[in-house]
Amino acid sequence: MAKVQAFSEEKFKCFVRYMIQVAKQKRCVPYVELENAFGLGHGQLGWYAGTLGDYCSANNLPLLNGLIISSTDCAPSNGFDWYQEKYDKTWGEIVSDCFKYFHVTSTRAKQSEGYSGRDADVSNFLKNSGVPQYLGD
Repeated sequence: MAKVQAFSEEKFKCFVRYMIQVAKQKRCVPYVELENAFGLGHGQLGWYAGTLGDYCSANNLPLLNGLIISSTDCAPSNGFDWYQEKYDKTWGEIVSDCFKYFHVTSTRAKQSEGYSGRDADVSNFLKNSGVPQYLGD
């Protein structure tokens, strides 16, 4: 049986911040990079990515989970199709929305924008979302 690891609110807060940084850098990030950075199995990362999509949706943010791709085919997972259908957008439009929303200008205020109050925002979302305490690999 695979080892089960609890869903971590603190890890998810860092995950949200990491994905905002990815959007600010105007890049996509492979699953394996996130698995290694956050110490998650592939199935667990899928759960964090789905929770990220739900968090973005609940907070009127662009779908940051669209920036997570397979290193093999440079595309999001099959599960991401659900978001494309729900929002009637192509993957390219979703990626573009992330890049535009988190665009960084040369001002210091703009460079730090998007992080203020984010931890409390994430905590409130997790408390009300019904995310299970344990995930399988």
